Amino acid sequence: MILLPTILIGALVVCFGLCRDSAAEPPRYTIGVVLPLSGSSAEFGQTARAAIELALEQLPPEDRGRMKVIFEDDGLVSSRSVSAGRKLIDIDRVDALITWSSSTALSLVGITESRKIPHVAIASDPAVSRGRRYTFTYWALPEDEAELVYGYLMKRSKKRIGVLAVTHNGILANRTALEAIIARRGGLTVVASEEVSDSVLDFRSVIERIKGRGAIDAFVPMFFPGQLSAAVRQARGLGIEAEIAGFETFEDKAEIAAANGALSGAVFATGADPTPAFLRDFQIRFPRLSLYTASNSYDSLVLLAQATRSEKRPEAVAAFLR
Repeated sequence: MILLPTILIGALVVCFGLCRDSAAEPPRYTIGVVLPLSGSSAEFGQTARAAIELALEQLPPEDRGRMKVIFEDDGLVSSRSVSAGRKLIDIDRVDALITWSSSTALSLVGITESRKIPHVAIASDPAVSRGRRYTFTYWALPEDEAELVYGYLMKRSKKRIGVLAVTHNGILANRTALEAIIARRGGLTVVASEEVSDSVLDFRSVIERIKGRGAIDAFVPMFFPGQLSAAVRQARGLGIEAEIAGFETFEDKAEIAAANGALSGAVFATGADPTPAFLRDFQIRFPRLSLYTASNSYDSLVLLAQATRSEKRPEAVAAFLR
């Protein structure tokens, strides 16, 4: 596994010890959270939910008693993301939103910006936070992850790579970053770069197109669970024997098992391991869950708690996060 530092996109910073004391009672604050709690990415959503619940439990008593969290499931489907977000905003009247994945965040960012609702997105696409006043992304930059994948492929003396990606904002941001580095620095040739929708499970025709471009010595499949294992199994079945490298969505344990060995030896870039204290606490409580985005989810809740100790005005919360 390639590890990289977690990057706070949109200038999201942890400011411990900077909150001012106030004689007034800290305001009550409700946070809505939109996660894929069902569907093929449910393991990631369950990890994020568990981490947020752990953060809530570990807040100081004066914060824990005033924070309320409401979870909604979108199954990583954009139309459901919008419905979940509108329910949280219009019916539950949440003060802030935490979302998971670039597509979910982009589905809701117009609403949160127009309504001045602080929005922390665990997402990689810079477009989520670029030019926004109330929206912040909290995940590794695509350029940093792509840099490590590129460095690994160069170290392994790879020359010709094939890329197969799902149409998803975060995934495509990583693909764009990797292909831009290759175009700028050279040393590698992108022999084929194919894209499919998130409903595709039969990849045989697109894999044949990749094979038709000539031999490759590295294969970069870029998918969420559900598609990833199917894509690599079919690639191996159709004779693509190239080394597999990719990005953080390889972390799903069920997907690794579903690949039936096709992901054995695969290398991927992801966020750095969290602190030892967090690892201990999380793995004791949730030994079977993935760690993917766990620390980011935990921190998102903590940041919003810290940001609202004195007041809950959206402008003040955004200024703290910025």
